[in-house]
Amino acid sequence: MSFIEELAATASLHTLDALRHTTEDRATYVRSEFAELKSYVRRGLYRFLVARDKASGEPIGYLLLNLYHQDDLGRRQTFVEDIAAIPKYWGKGIGHALFDAATELTASLGIDFMAGEVAANNPRWEAAVRNNFHLEAYRLVRPCTPAAEALMARVEKARQDRAQVAEGLAGLKQRREAMKERRQKPS
Repeated sequence: MSFIEELAATASLHTLDALRHTTEDRATYVRSEFAELKSYVRRGLYRFLVARDKASGEPIGYLLLNLYHQDDLGRRQTFVEDIAAIPKYWGKGIGHALFDAATELTASLGIDFMAGEVAANNPRWEAAVRNNFHLEAYRLVRPCTPAAEALMARVEKARQDRAQVAEGLAGLKQRREAMKERRQKPS
């Protein structure tokens, strides 16, 4: 399970912030709560589905499925608590394969629906829709204390900083491409 634990913490650093925490907060939480998560798996409440590289058999991604989640009317459904893949495998269908495996498991348990959440600022929600998820609700939060307001400001600052870095990297990539094109042109 150490692969999953390490990937969960590492993947959280590549994840966009949710509204009320930074990626660093999430990585710390994932590491500290993993022992409890393991007990849920041992008791059959959760299941880890692991994707493996076809050639080497090495683990390359996972999906954590809560087998005893309930919808708003108390009906049992499964719930995707987390999904991650090693960055070099992003965009290679690992998530799709994991969602398919989770769908098969859900159906085999006689459960009609699998749910999940995506942070509002995470464009990967489109990948979930492509994987046959349907948008069902929006979750809103409102800070009610000065500490919550301060946290929201910190998270927004982290988002802005990341956006600046991404902008800088995009500019660097464009400059590299332009230099590459100039080198390839005959003089």
